[in-house]
Amino acid sequence: MKQNPIPQPQVGAASALVQLLTENPDLPMLDWSLPGDAGGALEGIVVNGGVDMRPVVDAYAVALGGVVSEFEFVGSVGRMYSATLFVTWRDVRVRVKGICSAAAHTTAVAV
Repeated sequence: MKQNPIPQPQVGAASALVQLLTENPDLPMLDWSLPGDAGGALEGIVVNGGVDMRPVVDAYAVALGGVVSEFEFVGSVGRMYSATLFVTWRDVRVRVKGICSAAAHTTAVAV
């Protein structure tokens, strides 16, 4: 059987994703994509204009470690809020990002 000598980052990232979701079944759902090259990251993203995304990303910070960075920006639909976690977990780079309207985040924080 011929083995492929070219590293395949998707294999490690896919294994890490299976482990993460198996070990933490209560994590919020994200849309996941595997890295296309060795420099890429396993990425989980969710966009929901009406729901504060900070708690979603915070849940992953608890499971993966790391610090959430956040910022507001003006998008095509108005003022938006973004929370991002970027960590290395079990030798795999992982980025988790949640985007919502700034109003959804502000309202959630004010309550």
